[in-house]
Amino acid sequence: MPDQIKKTNKLAFYILCGVDSLIYLFIGPFNVLYIIPFFFRKIESSLGIKLQLFYTLDIIGTILLWVGAIIAIWCSILILINRCGSIVPFFTPTKLVTSGPFSQVRHPMMWSLLFVLFGEVLIYSSPFTFLWLLIWIRFSIIYISKFEEPRLHMLFGDAYQKYTTLVPRWLPKCFGTYLMTTTQREK
Repeated sequence: MPDQIKKTNKLAFYILCGVDSLIYLFIGPFNVLYIIPFFFRKIESSLGIKLQLFYTLDIIGTILLWVGAIIAIWCSILILINRCGSIVPFFTPTKLVTSGPFSQVRHPMMWSLLFVLFGEVLIYSSPFTFLWLLIWIRFSIIYISKFEEPRLHMLFGDAYQKYTTLVPRWLPKCFGTYLMTTTQREK
């Protein structure tokens, strides 16, 4: 009987985590990538701001949307198969992921959001969506430096410290030779 209770509790836990993840995905990325840009485009429309759309920018923007989606899915799969926790920031990770995109940059999920938002800017030729992109970048910098990285230092200690010396915070290693600066080592 106790084994059956443990299995039931574990199943309930996984169901609850799944529901929490869906709620987060709706409130977090869905708002950041769809609701808020849509809101800004509606403001542009009501103000009569209409920039010419270019087919080439539409193609590049669509490619960026897909690149962002692929990075997000890749990161999510790595987190799930390594049983490291969840992509939801308020779940405590159990293991540090350092492979795949995480071996190139410490916050690849932020890059995926950045690719998608920039793709939207290009597709819609939207100056207000570009403004939202800049606001999002600033928020990301604050969130990562003031919340996420200090939390990861607290959870993983020396392992995370070593990871921060090997992997850059913002610009992926694939952009060229990486030189660690003192500001990038800040907590």
